Amino acid sequence: MERLHVTIDESIVGGRRVFVFGDVHGCYDELVSLLDRAEETAPGNVLYISVGDLINRGPMSAQVVSLVRKHGILAVRGNHEENLLSSLSTKCMSGKKRQLAQTLTTEDINFLQNLPYTITISSLNAIIVHAGLMPAVPLAKQDPYALTCMRNVVETKPDGYRPYSETDKGVAWASVWPGPEHVYYGHDARRGRDGIQRHEYATGLDTRCVKGGQLTGIFLDGAKELLSVPAKMNYFSG
Repeated sequence: MERLHVTIDESIVGGRRVFVFGDVHGCYDELVSLLDRAEETAPGNVLYISVGDLINRGPMSAQVVSLVRKHGILAVRGNHEENLLSSLSTKCMSGKKRQLAQTLTTEDINFLQNLPYTITISSLNAIIVHAGLMPAVPLAKQDPYALTCMRNVVETKPDGYRPYSETDKGVAWASVWPGPEHVYYGHDARRGRDGIQRHEYATGLDTRCVKGGQLTGIFLDGAKELLSVPAKMNYFSG
């Protein structure tokens, strides 16, 4: 990985509208449809960013990665990318992971290896991350487990909070994120059953596309316009 945390400034944004979209999980057709809708909204003037989990569970992970690479779409690292890369490094893979890895090219793997954990857009006061951020912890000291797997935080006295991947203890990390940066994240499909998750300083975009929900994205400027496309089917019953 080249950099754990990336900041992009106006020289990269280039006056384009920034469109951040939720967990794709190999749902290629739905991704194409969502990108087409965003392009219709702002023709030739969009910078696309994924919240991670481009791969796994859905039917066309390799095609999704190829599309993202081809169109220069930015992305952060999700837990499914993290898990695949960890398995590749240890050469300890289940049958499903091995099948997934065999569909990816060397260039695809290199792309995934170089995904950062966060992307900060200073001009929009925004941070994109897959799972979440620990309150009151600088980016450089954030735990990769929290960045890729956290859903809740559990209060620990007197130290503050610890990250927690489930939802049966503690509270949603986004509900206690103090800002001032607004965080756009995915991962929490459990809470995405009823649509996006809105908090004062955080917006969750995983709306369960791979489980028959929707693929959702948001323009970060102005009125924060949302776009969604329905999943063609439920691809994953787990």
